[in-house]
Amino acid sequence: MRDIQKFAADMRARAAKFNGFSRKIPVYIAGAAEKMKDANFSAEGFIENGTARPRWKKRKVETTRSKGKRVLFDTGTLQNSVKSKALADRVSVGVDLGKVPYAKAHNEGGRITQHVRPFTRKRRRATNIRTRRRVLVGGHQVRGFVRRIYMPKRQFLGYSPDIIKIVDKDIQREIDKVLKTI
Repeated sequence: MRDIQKFAADMRARAAKFNGFSRKIPVYIAGAAEKMKDANFSAEGFIENGTARPRWKKRKVETTRSKGKRVLFDTGTLQNSVKSKALADRVSVGVDLGKVPYAKAHNEGGRITQHVRPFTRKRRRATNIRTRRRVLVGGHQVRGFVRRIYMPKRQFLGYSPDIIKIVDKDIQREIDKVLKTI
């Protein structure tokens, strides 16, 4: 009789743990979306079914600041601005476009318009003989203008079946923990 009571108590404890899973599923999905975002930036392409195809196009011009760095990774602001939020019945993943207005242009690609403000262009003069330094001297005023450029699509956010695979692994691991611990 005591074995049956112990078994019933174990089943009630397991059932209570399983009832909490429905609340944790959005948290697992949000975590999987964060993992996929980081994997996309590391692979320099949108990962679908385990591979990053197509890979992001390389920069046309490498600067001293961007040389040797991954595409879309200058200061890390874009990657760090992607946030996921788990609510009771859904998960939202996105970027605050107020802080990172160029995120949509990079993720979707296409033609974009840049408004360049007026500025003074400075010219460099040859090395000063006495001080042996390069000297910045006057320049000329440049009027503001509009530049239209084509931005290649470098998708880092979106639905991928790999997110579901990651969530399945995480949930299965939690189920195995519950079944083993009690």
